[in-house]
Amino acid sequence: MNEFQIGTEAVAGGHLGWIRKVHRATNEILRDSRGEPIVFETQDAAKAAAGEAMVAYLNTPMLRDGARVEAISKAEAFFKPKSHSPIAVTGSAS
Repeated sequence: MNEFQIGTEAVAGGHLGWIRKVHRATNEILRDSRGEPIVFETQDAAKAAAGEAMVAYLNTPMLRDGARVEAISKAEAFFKPKSHSPIAVTGSAS
């Protein structure tokens, strides 16, 4: 299904934590800086780490065509300043 999920998987020596993003069909196992799966001692520790990883993913800046949406928005605001007062159009109906 197209939904975010977190979970754990029991393995020899402990538990793996994983996250699933809406645009992926498979679980992404939490890995260390070397790319090795992290084995947690308890299921609770694995699930907590998966939750933290999901929150970190959800709080990353949005990307559009490789550029940060935030940077584009600031540039557009600089070159296209907002009008502070609406222009009233008056006229008579024929």
